[in-house]
Amino acid sequence: MKKAAILLAAALVFGCGDDDDSNNANNANNANNSDGWAAGGYTVTVLDVTDNCFDGAMDVIVLPDGTPRALPAAVTLPAPGDLPASIDIEFNEPFQDVTGVAIEAAGSGFTTSGTGFSQTGVDITSDGGDCVADMTGTFTLTPGADGLTGSGSLSITSATGADCPAFQAGPPCTVVSNLSAVPAN
Repeated sequence: MKKAAILLAAALVFGCGDDDDSNNANNANNANNSDGWAAGGYTVTVLDVTDNCFDGAMDVIVLPDGTPRALPAAVTLPAPGDLPASIDIEFNEPFQDVTGVAIEAAGSGFTTSGTGFSQTGVDITSDGGDCVADMTGTFTLTPGADGLTGSGSLSITSATGADCPAFQAGPPCTVVSNLSAVPAN
């Protein structure tokens, strides 16, 4: 069985960041303000993976060396008072970038609105083999002592092709990751 090449870390949550030094300094000073978090750029890290789809094949794909992995760009988050809002997400390959991902308040934090965001026809083979998947991504983050923490998931609704790993459960099935987000430096 060829291993799937989904970079869940990149698909799960965020993307386009704001590298403005003043926003980053503001975030560092105000990450735990009385409103929950400050608007601005955040470094989002995938801490771990639980693969409920392919019997662990996704674990190695999402975190290749088994250690937490930051997304490739800081993510620009709105202030709590600006919710609901939308964000653009820049993903690592093989995922497509998406714009206008709706987020809304959830308790003291925020979550994706509705059904989240879609990814279709994503090549999930590690060597360019024949397996494409369709999925929906969601996430929830809440303020904590060192920034934001939460989880993200991909609900894989289909995977087709001669090189697809066997489904352990589903489809649909879910791949889940714990996440952290701290003000970008």
